[in-house]
Amino acid sequence: MTSTIASSFEALKKYDKINVIDIGAARASFLAELERYFDLENVYSIGIDPFDHGEKDRYDKFYQACIDDVKEPVEMDFYKNSKDDQASSLCSPVKDKEAFSESMKVQVLNINDIIEENLPEATIHFLKIDAEGKDLHIVKSLKKEVLSRIKYIAVECPMTKPRFEEEFVKGQCIEYFKSINFEVFYTYDSSNGSDVSDIVFVNGIEL
Repeated sequence: MTSTIASSFEALKKYDKINVIDIGAARASFLAELERYFDLENVYSIGIDPFDHGEKDRYDKFYQACIDDVKEPVEMDFYKNSKDDQASSLCSPVKDKEAFSESMKVQVLNINDIIEENLPEATIHFLKIDAEGKDLHIVKSLKKEVLSRIKYIAVECPMTKPRFEEEFVKGQCIEYFKSINFEVFYTYDSSNGSDVSDIVFVNGIEL
């Protein structure tokens, strides 16, 4: 996702300082892209990933956990992808199941709690979600007060067929975002046969 949405960062240049939340922060590639556009001293990020990729020092705060629509911290089954550790998921896979033969228990947090702890009142200029099947679930869990402070939200979703159980496809994501006053700002549809789309949505509220 990171490289495919980088051009959408141009819209953030009108802000002197930006607050960024990175959900699914494997190997800090998202921050590496941000460095091309911004002085990272002006970027507040939260790295969230169940594995330690040795990138904790790149973040202002790092949560080694998963995110889902949960009421309180809880342990859940996590399906580790033996072929690609950046494609592991809280969701049970629909295809390529042999790659997800190993499961483990991981801590799962609610994103609202993290935001209230770190950015209780500030504008969140960019929320990037790459949670392998849980992207729209996380968006749906956001409180209205929190949503009203987020300008851009990036998600990854399949264009036509879910990769995981309970995963939403592109059309469903767009319809939900419309219902919360977010419109499509930028989209990148993969052309390599992976059936994946990266979409950046913008809040209709001026922030």
